[in-house]
Amino acid sequence: MNPVSVRLVTMNSFEVETTQGVGRKKSFLQTKKEKIFRKKTLYSRLPILQWLPQFKVDNLLSDLIAGFSVGLTLVPQSLAYATVGGLPPQYGLYASIMGGFVYALLGGTRSLAIGPVALLAITIYPSVTKFGPQVAVFLCFTSGLIELILGLFNLGFFLDFISLAVIDGFTSAAALTISSTQLKSLFGLNYKSDGFLHAIVQLFRNINDVRLADTIMGMTALVALFGMRALGRVKVSGFSTKSKIISKLIWFVSTARNAICVFVCAGIAVATYDAESDGNLKLIGNITSGLPPFDVPPFQLTNVTTGEIILSFPELLSATGFSMIILPLVAILEAVAIAKAFAGGKKKVDASQEIIAIGASNVVGSFFSSFPVTGSFSRTAVNEASGVQTPISGVITSIIVILAAQFLTPYFYYIPKASLAAVIVGAVIVMVEYHVIMPMWRTKKSDLIPFATTFFSGLLFGLELGIIVGTFVHLFMMSFANARPPIEIGVTRKEAGATVVVQPRESLVFPAADYFSNIVKKAISKEEHVTTVIFDLAYVNRLDFATAKTLKGLSDNFASSNIEVLAINVMPKALEVLEGIQPKNMNITIS
Repeated sequence: MNPVSVRLVTMNSFEVETTQGVGRKKSFLQTKKEKIFRKKTLYSRLPILQWLPQFKVDNLLSDLIAGFSVGLTLVPQSLAYATVGGLPPQYGLYASIMGGFVYALLGGTRSLAIGPVALLAITIYPSVTKFGPQVAVFLCFTSGLIELILGLFNLGFFLDFISLAVIDGFTSAAALTISSTQLKSLFGLNYKSDGFLHAIVQLFRNINDVRLADTIMGMTALVALFGMRALGRVKVSGFSTKSKIISKLIWFVSTARNAICVFVCAGIAVATYDAESDGNLKLIGNITSGLPPFDVPPFQLTNVTTGEIILSFPELLSATGFSMIILPLVAILEAVAIAKAFAGGKKKVDASQEIIAIGASNVVGSFFSSFPVTGSFSRTAVNEASGVQTPISGVITSIIVILAAQFLTPYFYYIPKASLAAVIVGAVIVMVEYHVIMPMWRTKKSDLIPFATTFFSGLLFGLELGIIVGTFVHLFMMSFANARPPIEIGVTRKEAGATVVVQPRESLVFPAADYFSNIVKKAISKEEHVTTVIFDLAYVNRLDFATAKTLKGLSDNFASSNIEVLAINVMPKALEVLEGIQPKNMNITIS
């Protein structure tokens, strides 16, 4: 006998379709195997196979310019972000090497620039200051592995549970926390701080030790960075050769402002350095030269000198548990958001593939002493403005970093710490502008509570706790909203009795079952004689078993009092649930 499928067509008619010749159903593994081992899947998982055959020599010059421009931005930023994470400056260079190579193979957005960012650096800071640089490399590997799993199994939908309001609150708290860590360098102070409040307290405790030279250098560098950024908005009119040269020069100064600022400040430090004076600028000092060694990420923490085990693998997992959850979350949200922003609606962004690319960048990078990386908004903007054509620009950027690590680190000795602090604050302002100020224009009042909860929790008790508390608050708010859907009650009174029309304005799910029942009973109790109750379900797209049973219970209760019960405008999905519980005392019509 052939299987029969029934499809509802109109209110009172059914169309019966007979399925003929259906073959044996394929197993889950067979289906997955066929999807994986096909050309379409290969091309989607290795985007380089799509753009490389179409690559033209003309594209190479554009990618060289873009890669070099991003490299000029990345080198000083990487040194600065390493200090934000509590690491020696060379770790910033290490974290900037592999992302460009890996993303060129796996990334699907031509302009996305991968590398260290302030958000991830501040997230690893508590663990690094407690356990040392090894834990940063461990977190790079574990977070990358989690990202790979999420991407490969298309589990990115879990991120839908983290609202934009929570992310904006987290970013705002992180921005203030990052900025607070740089106050000591901006004012030439030397103290240890843990969190935003502690940093502010420490600043005021040490305010009498502020160094004038560092303060002037830091503030001047900040003003210069803002000025060069604003210069990029200047438009030069005309089509003459002179106009084009001036326009390109303005673009270069604005784009390479971080490198220009840092190296000019370093030149001033060299010129004013006096070996016998205590008033010298505080310098970044010696940086380990050369490339990072290829090594397996540490799965236990050991004393570098004695080899003694400090934390075993289970202890390390326990100590970094919060960070292992937060780091992949922040990295994925940052990268996917940037990819979508710069795709500009011209090309659909494959979120799963972007997650895979970020995860692979971290896993591979961990074998070269990298700390966690993701996409950078400021450097992606530089890439796009530079006329990038393909992800080869990221390879060029990585080569620039390799050359800097191999040959230029001795010259970084004289970089003032105040200038790096200015670079970080400048980058944080760009981050806030993109992640906080712009989204705030579309923020609803209902979003202010999770935003504020995340912001203040993150600022006062730690960023990891802030995003967790904010997420739970927002989920609770959504659950409460589901438990209290708007319900309109209309009553038509005649001599024979009253007709009560109950119209839920949203879907009905189990948290609302008792509330819905009480609202209906209360409305009925106010009338002297009710002859008919009508449930208008026009707005109920979703009806679960609990609320369907509530409807059945109400209809049975009313039927015992000789009250006619109707359910009108029933959606197909709601109808399936109602038919499953068989409400005998309810007449149903569909929409």
